[in-house]
Amino acid sequence: MSKANSAAFAGIPLAKLRVFDAAARHANLVRAAAELGMTQGAVSHHVKALEDALGTALFHRGPRGVTLTEAGDLLADYVRRAFDELAAGLERIGQPRRRTTLVVAAPRSFALRVLVGRLGGFLRAHPWIDFRLDTHRYYADLNHSPGDIAIRAGDGSWKDLAVERLTHETLFPVCTPALCDGAPPSAAFLRANLLLHYAERPTWPAWLHAAGYDASLGTVGPSFSETALVLAAAEQGQGIAIGRRSLVADALAAGTLVRPFEVEHDDGVGYFLVARKTDLNRTMARVFSDWLLGEMITFGGARAPPQST
Repeated sequence: MSKANSAAFAGIPLAKLRVFDAAARHANLVRAAAELGMTQGAVSHHVKALEDALGTALFHRGPRGVTLTEAGDLLADYVRRAFDELAAGLERIGQPRRRTTLVVAAPRSFALRVLVGRLGGFLRAHPWIDFRLDTHRYYADLNHSPGDIAIRAGDGSWKDLAVERLTHETLFPVCTPALCDGAPPSAAFLRANLLLHYAERPTWPAWLHAAGYDASLGTVGPSFSETALVLAAAEQGQGIAIGRRSLVADALAAGTLVRPFEVEHDDGVGYFLVARKTDLNRTMARVFSDWLLGEMITFGGARAPPQST
């Protein structure tokens, strides 16, 4: 809707939209008038006033009745849905709030290391929401799945969806305190320990190059199909992993993992909340989105831009 139409809409009485809805459903002004308890002339007057306010014809008039124009058909769809939503809301006033299922799809690593430990506060604050968390390795296809919201790792370039950035990421090595106790950060330290790899991304060679080390050091060591497994092995003292900032922030704060090197590498990947644009306007999706964005702001600076190295 243009700015002019938007301003015009603000002054349109709800009664005119109600009359238009009846006329659109019946495709006949006489039957619309009978439903509304009005005269045909009054219905015609309301419809004409609505057309004048919007600056476009909503009906084609003919000897056998009226048919919707393209603009009228579009408006009829939105008005019908709006009245249905309004009716549902009025029906629920004064009634106990019904529970509603919210389905969130997230990468397993993010779900395990960031999301599940923070969900309690959200669920206690919104007991009317039945929450379901689905995990996956790759993108959840919101256009062909029952999910309401997804969390994705990437660069945020999903043009067909509503996208909210959750984190700015950097990559750096992590290991247990015992593994690097007293060892200076050096190539010798890297050679003396297993380097643990995420099989889907060349994170070790990329970090080694950024840190000024021989990238060939990153070609040896066991590989794991998921980042969560790489970090779990590191936490068990099995070797050194490359950690993504948001996925290791809690472990670093708890002291179960430490950073043997200060150098960070930005690979252009972050975590994003995505949803179909219509779904993000639903109350429970917006409530969850606002909550998670707030959590990320206080989560170790996870939404702050990474520092340059």
